[in-house]
Amino acid sequence: MIIGLGIDIADQIRIHDGIKKYGDKFLQRIFTAQEIASCQRYQYPVEHYAGKFAVKEAFMKAIKTGLTQNVTFKDIEVLNRDSGAPYVTIYGAAAEIASGMGVNNVHVSLSHSAEIAAAVVILE
Repeated sequence: MIIGLGIDIADQIRIHDGIKKYGDKFLQRIFTAQEIASCQRYQYPVEHYAGKFAVKEAFMKAIKTGLTQNVTFKDIEVLNRDSGAPYVTIYGAAAEIASGMGVNNVHVSLSHSAEIAAAVVILE
């Protein structure tokens, strides 16, 4: 049974500008060390940061909190399986809220274009 659904679109230019203006401070506020290492392996890491950001926002919408109830971006970690498929691991307040909702599975779909990344999160 679907418990939550979230969708988000992230502008790669906005992510690029955040990185350019604030550097590591921007990255470390939003992404875990594993996410940063994962994105930095690519020739164009911005599109991967944008994708992970879109998944984080979509997840927050699916649990209906946004950045409230002590949920932080780093509570939601987005990594990739060997196949390239994204998956989410949740921590902290996000994990507590999801558990309270009865979430057992998190499904993620992610797509990139030249300018945007879009993500859908379904909670079961």
